[in-house]
Amino acid sequence: MVPAVVLKAGIFKAADRLVLAPAWQLCAEAAASFWSLVFPTACIRCGAWDRSLCSACLDDFRRATARPFRAEAGAESLPGYLEPRRAGRFSVSIRTGDLEGFVPLPVTAAGVYAGSVAGTVLAFKNHGHTDLERPLAVALAGALHAACTTAQGERAACTYFLVPVPGRSASIRRRGYDPLRLVLQGLAKRGELPAGTRVVAAVRPASAWQGVGDRPLPVRAVLLFAAFVRNRGAGGGQKGLGRRGRQRQVAGSMVVPPGVGARLEGRACLVIDDVLTTGSTVAEVTRALRAAGADVAGAVVIAAARPPAAMKQAPSAPQEKSGHAGMNKEPA
Repeated sequence: MVPAVVLKAGIFKAADRLVLAPAWQLCAEAAASFWSLVFPTACIRCGAWDRSLCSACLDDFRRATARPFRAEAGAESLPGYLEPRRAGRFSVSIRTGDLEGFVPLPVTAAGVYAGSVAGTVLAFKNHGHTDLERPLAVALAGALHAACTTAQGERAACTYFLVPVPGRSASIRRRGYDPLRLVLQGLAKRGELPAGTRVVAAVRPASAWQGVGDRPLPVRAVLLFAAFVRNRGAGGGQKGLGRRGRQRQVAGSMVVPPGVGARLEGRACLVIDDVLTTGSTVAEVTRALRAAGADVAGAVVIAAARPPAAMKQAPSAPQEKSGHAGMNKEPA
């Protein structure tokens, strides 16, 4: 009887030979040409036909996300960093009036939210270019591996729960998919996540009925009406809101489901998001995880807005032609 491991290895080798064969390559090119004829598309950056990112623009995106960096300095709403549990207690840096002694939550970003990075993220999120999942996944994987690497360049012991920021139900219905979840699922299926990490959907948006069911009927009616008014006012997302506006909008909007809370007790987590601006969303997810007993070690994002000081010092990049108008606007 052939062992299962040997049989599996043989199947993979046969699949590799099939995919790398010249006949398969010709068939794949013909299928791609037919697909582009039936469903024409254009490069989101330069307008070249047949691909959402042409070769030149894809190379530009890869260069822009090749070196992950620490991005917490540009986010004013990030929470303080809590060290891992020691004797059942947390140690935390205290925020003072002049921010002295405050250590923000570490955030690793794959690239700066500008140019090709901003265009690719927005095309994937808001314009239905789901074929851009692969380059975005590669960028996020690089940031994840960088977050699991020590300052000396050595691999750290990664046992993190990767907790994605949940998308709003209305946005998922409008798009037909959850962009961040799609990227993480692709990484998990291809085995490209850091060893020892796993994706856990540990946070979800709070329901309007959260904490209302056991209240008296008049109180329930008032609370539900207030939640309805708040949700209608938040229908436009976070686009155009400042730091305080974003904080008010996301405050108390995330909860940990009851069945997941027991799994989070004492576990180290990384919050995963697509774009970091003020850090309000990451802060709210961190609050919900810490309330459930999790140790939030940091966050990882695909892109981070450039800090204001860096924007003033850096020269403005030349405008590039784009296949979609308004592709480089502020994220929702």
